[in-house]
Amino acid sequence: MMWITLWLVLSAAVLLALSLLPTRKIIRVQEQQGWGWRILYVLVLFFIPAYLLYAWLLTTRIVESTDIIVAFIFFGGSVFVNLVTRLSLISIQHIQHIAALERHHALHDDLTNLPNRSLLYERIEQLVVTTKRSEREFSVLIMDLDQFKEINDTLGHLCGDRLLQQVAPCLRQAVRESDTVARLGGDEFAVLLPDTGIQGAINLSQKILEAMDSPFVVEGHHLKVGISIGITVFPQHGLDCETLLQRADVAMYVAKRGNLGYSIYNAEHDQYTLNRLTLFGNLHQAMQAQQLELYYQPIVDIQTQRVWGVEALTRWPHAELGFIAPVDFIPLAEQSGNIRYLTQWVINTAIQQIQQWRQRNISMQVSINLSVKDIQDEQFASQIIATLREADIDTSLLTFEITEGSMMTDSERAHKTIKELHDSGISIAIDDFGTGFSSLSYLKQLPTQHIKIDKSFIMDMLEDDNDAIIVRSTIDLAHNMGRKVIAEGVNQQDILDLLEILRCNYAQGFHICPPLPAHKLNDWLADPKTLWKSA
Repeated sequence: MMWITLWLVLSAAVLLALSLLPTRKIIRVQEQQGWGWRILYVLVLFFIPAYLLYAWLLTTRIVESTDIIVAFIFFGGSVFVNLVTRLSLISIQHIQHIAALERHHALHDDLTNLPNRSLLYERIEQLVVTTKRSEREFSVLIMDLDQFKEINDTLGHLCGDRLLQQVAPCLRQAVRESDTVARLGGDEFAVLLPDTGIQGAINLSQKILEAMDSPFVVEGHHLKVGISIGITVFPQHGLDCETLLQRADVAMYVAKRGNLGYSIYNAEHDQYTLNRLTLFGNLHQAMQAQQLELYYQPIVDIQTQRVWGVEALTRWPHAELGFIAPVDFIPLAEQSGNIRYLTQWVINTAIQQIQQWRQRNISMQVSINLSVKDIQDEQFASQIIATLREADIDTSLLTFEITEGSMMTDSERAHKTIKELHDSGISIAIDDFGTGFSSLSYLKQLPTQHIKIDKSFIMDMLEDDNDAIIVRSTIDLAHNMGRKVIAEGVNQQDILDLLEILRCNYAQGFHICPPLPAHKLNDWLADPKTLWKSA
C-alpha cells in the first residue's frame, strides 16, 4: 500500500516538473497577457517540493487510506496541469502558425509568392529611417513588361499568369540576396536595392535586361518579352516611399515610350505623365463632345488603278496638345474601357459618310478596325447588323479588320462573332498579317476575304530580301486559299511596282494618299491630276 501511494505522489511531482517547460514557453510567447501563466508557474514550483516532502513523510509512518486518497488527488491534479499546459502551448503555436500564414498571404503575391506592394512599402519606409541616420543611399526600380498585354490578349490570362510565374524567379536570380523583388500587380514589378546608388542601379538594370532577353517557353509558345525599368535613388529623387515609387513609375513610362530599356528619373519627365493623365481624363469627354474626327486613307486596286475602298482612321485634334496620334490615345481607350464606345462612334460616323457618298453616286469599301473587346462582346454582331439595316446600308460595303491576336482570347466567342458578321455580308480582313502567333492556323479557320500584310514587311522589302520573300510567299499563299491581299505602308513607287509584279491585289500608303478628312478625300477623288479614280 505504501509503495503505490509513494509512486503516485512522486509521479505527480514529476508531472508538475514536466509542465514547467511548456509553461515557460507560453510565458515567453504571451509577454503582455502571460500574468496568469506566471502565477501558475510559481504555484508549480511551490507544489513540487511540497509533494516531495509529503512523499518523505509517507516513508516515516504507516500509510492510511486517507493517504491513498490524497495521493490520487495529487496525481490527478498533476495530470490535469500537465495536459492543460501542453495542450495550451500546442493551441498557441497553431494560432501563431495561422497568423504567420495570414501575414505572409497579406504581404505576398499569391501568383508569384513575391512580396507585394504592402511589404515593399514597409521595407522602403524602414530603409528611409535607417538610411537617413547613416547618410547612405538606396535605389528603387519599377519595371513593366513590354509585350505582356498582347500576350494576355492573344494567348489568354492563364498563359499570362504562367509567364509571370517564370518572370518572378528570373528577376530574383538577377538581384542580390539582400534585395527585395516585389510584384505590384498585373505585369508590374519593383526591386528595392539597399546601399545602392545610381551606378549600382544602372548595373543591375542592365543585368535584368540581359536576363529577360532569352525567350520564355509557356505552354509550347516561345515568348520573348521586353521590360522597361524606371530608377529612383534616395535621397536625390525623394525622401519618402510614395515619392520614390511615383517618380520611378514616371521614369519607367519614359523608358517604355522611348524603348530605352531603363531610365533614371528626371523632373522634366513629370510633364509627360501629366499629359498622359490629362489625356486619360479628356478622352471620354472628347468622344461625348464629338471632338474626334474620322479620316479615310484610300485603298487602291493595283491592276485597274482605281480606288477600291478606304480605311477609316480616328484622329483627335486636341485644343491644347494639337493632333494626338492614335498610338497615344487608342491604348488609353482600351485601358479605360472606352474602346467599345470608340468603335461604335467610328462605325456610326462611317455609316453616315457612306450615306453621303451614296448621294454622290460614290460606292467604296470602308474598312474599320475592331478591338479584342469588340469581337468578344456577345451583342456586338447583332447590334451592328441592326444598325446597318436601320441605316439601309449594304453590308457588303463594310470590311472589319481584326488582328490575329484578337482571336486568341476566348476564340470560340470570337469565332461566333466573326461568323455572324460574315454571314450578314460584311467582309472580314486579317490585319497586320505575319506578326501574330499562329497566322496560318487562323487563316484556315476564319471566314476571311482579305489579308493585310503588315507594313513592317512592305516598307523594307526593297532593302531586305527576307521581307520580300515573306511578302511574295504571303501573296501566293493567300491567292491559293482564295483570299485577296492588301499591302499597307506603300511609301514609294518602286514598292508599288514590285507589288504589281508580285500580283498583289490592293495597296495603301502615303505614296498613294495620306489619310484625309472626308471633304478633302472628295476633292482628291475629283482632282483631274489624281491618277487613281473612284469606282
